[in-house]
Amino acid sequence: MDTRAFDPAALERYRQFLGDLLEELEGEIIPVLRDGDLRKAPAFGTAPGAAEVAAVEYADFHATSWRNLQYLRGTLYGLMAGLQTAIDNGGVVDQQVATDLLRMTDGDDLYA
Repeated sequence: MDTRAFDPAALERYRQFLGDLLEELEGEIIPVLRDGDLRKAPAFGTAPGAAEVAAVEYADFHATSWRNLQYLRGTLYGLMAGLQTAIDNGGVVDQQVATDLLRMTDGDDLYA
């Protein structure tokens, strides 16, 4: 099996960066859709049919945004877990993990 080595300190910095993004997502963005101003559709005016059409479009927007944020949340958790595994292994990973790491970054500062 082919292996590659990355700088564990660089992996940790990237894991922390992703953790900060996750914290912002869970602490600031998701609550706005779940509990905040965006959880309910706004009033859409008085033009004939405006409320009905806009309400349906807003419901679609909300559902799509919520689903995408949950996918992003899961992806961030997965990336962080993969990075932690690489860190725990001293930066040594198999070729598939290396390919995945390089795909999600430009890779310039990850090499040992």
